[in-house]
Amino acid sequence: MKPYTQFHPFQIRWNERLYQGDKHYLTRWTFLFFGYSIRIHHWISSDVGPHLHDHGCDFISFLFKGHYTNITPEGSKHIKAPFVWYSIGDKKHRLEIPPEGAWTVLLCSRQYRKWGFWVNNHLWRPLRYFHKFGKTA
Repeated sequence: MKPYTQFHPFQIRWNERLYQGDKHYLTRWTFLFFGYSIRIHHWISSDVGPHLHDHGCDFISFLFKGHYTNITPEGSKHIKAPFVWYSIGDKKHRLEIPPEGAWTVLLCSRQYRKWGFWVNNHLWRPLRYFHKFGKTA
């Protein structure tokens, strides 16, 4: 069976600025090894829009500096460093990041599904979602 995504055996992505629409919300450093990855995230701001998202892989997240609120369908949890949590790819959530930001290290499995934002119980792909909800005032 062909894997979901083809990976180069080894990649380094350095100092990537990620945007949701026109909002810079995250800078990351990524080390990819045969589809698995280690990611350092500097969270700058909260997810845009009011909706929850899921992920394409399972992961372990180590919050090592700062704090944030993780919002899930079950409720909200304020998390302070140091903290470790595990999530499967289809677990929906969103992050509320305080003005001072936060830093995490993620250990990620191989990607095994597409990810996106959940709007009225329908999965929206990221570009469609950011086009509608990712604009800042």
